Amino acid sequence: MRLWVESSIFAIHRYLYMRLSILFFWLIIACKPEPADVPTSEDQIDYSTMNLSVTKMALVGKAQKEALKWVDYQNLITGLENYDHSITTTNELIEHLDKMIALKDGAFYDQTILSRILVLKTRLSIYKSYLGYRIKTTEDLQRKYNDIITALDQLTDQMNWFKNEFESNNKETLEDLKAILDPDQV
Repeated sequence: MRLWVESSIFAIHRYLYMRLSILFFWLIIACKPEPADVPTSEDQIDYSTMNLSVTKMALVGKAQKEALKWVDYQNLITGLENYDHSITTTNELIEHLDKMIALKDGAFYDQTILSRILVLKTRLSIYKSYLGYRIKTTEDLQRKYNDIITALDQLTDQMNWFKNEFESNNKETLEDLKAILDPDQV
């Protein structure tokens, strides 16, 4: 009987020892201090020394007048002027582009313009993804940002063409066709 009692006490001590060991191990893991902030390459990049492109295109004529009425386009341009190369700001720019795409009855609703907006959105999404990388080079950042500006210039050029040339040519053609028809048929 004494042997049974001693073995039971030993089993209880072993059980308690295992429980306390597990609890102690869990406390060590749970109370582990957070890792110190490791400087990322984002902190080391100086955007002011990079050779970033600026837009080379401007809206003119009818395109400029109509674009001033387009709030989402104006928000996009303002956002790019105040751009701080953060993921949050890039998401805001992408949201402006989503609103521009959703506008179905706007003055610039044309497949060519929608295509250019989608290209610009894709370039911004690529740049946003690259901003999240831990290791990035200034050359790649510069190239990807310059791609965004190129896409913006292409959008601006397409908006100028659509409003200043395409629509006016269509109106002239329509007037010429009306002039050819009999006045009774018009």
